[in-house]
Amino acid sequence: MSDTGLMQPQAEQTTQPSEILNAFRNALAPRGGAQTLEDRLQALTQAQRDMLLSTAKMVKLAMKFKVAAGDYSIGYADLVAQMYGRMDSAKRQLIIELLDETAPLEFVPQRKRSSQADTAISFYDRPEMQIASEEPQQMDSDFLERLSLSESSGDSNAEITIADSRRYVGSLQFGDARLQDYKKATGSSFTQDEFKANSALQGKVAAWHIADIDKTIDGLGINTDGYNRDGLRAVAHLGGKGGMKRFVRSNGEYNPSDELGTSLQDYYDKFTS
Repeated sequence: MSDTGLMQPQAEQTTQPSEILNAFRNALAPRGGAQTLEDRLQALTQAQRDMLLSTAKMVKLAMKFKVAAGDYSIGYADLVAQMYGRMDSAKRQLIIELLDETAPLEFVPQRKRSSQADTAISFYDRPEMQIASEEPQQMDSDFLERLSLSESSGDSNAEITIADSRRYVGSLQFGDARLQDYKKATGSSFTQDEFKANSALQGKVAAWHIADIDKTIDGLGINTDGYNRDGLRAVAHLGGKGGMKRFVRSNGEYNPSDELGTSLQDYYDKFTS
């Protein structure tokens, strides 16, 4: 009788698959197996960790905007790809794992299936919708969160139209003029309505916006000695970069108010404290 039936012992064959698997494991992970998240973080320099933390905070904030708007269509992986599509894939994966570990989502992403949603997703995946730099700007995302709460209570769908018919939309209440600045700087193209509808794009523009303001602050040199950077950022957001320059150079004498009665000094004091 043959001894190859299904009921016969097969112990002598079990070692071969294990040896093959180990060979593949060694070939694909030559340093002794897959590194843990902690191992990979430990291997980074302090500057790389700071950049990673800043970027992760920006993605977390953008996700917060999406959830606040009732959008549960994507998770961290898709959001990171939308916001930082030009970033090295290993860095993107590290950010995704870090967010999954430290700030897990309380929902299972349910990607929208309508043709309109698919069109929107493909639109924001276009190359021209990416930030020009391959690396995200390092910045204080805590300030951005405070600013968004002040401007719109963190609502990415917020909108206001003032007396002269100018519209301000999104969590940071951007007007068309500032969006035009971004589009000119990055070579991108979108409407104010498209900007309002996409929180990932809002996060990109916000990061560029503050980085652009910071360049202006740095350009003022010693004129900004004694001033708080977050306070000056807030002044520039409210009154424009030119208004912030005049505010500094006049030692606060230049102090106009917006349509709601908030002055440059009011905003400086609010974000300095």
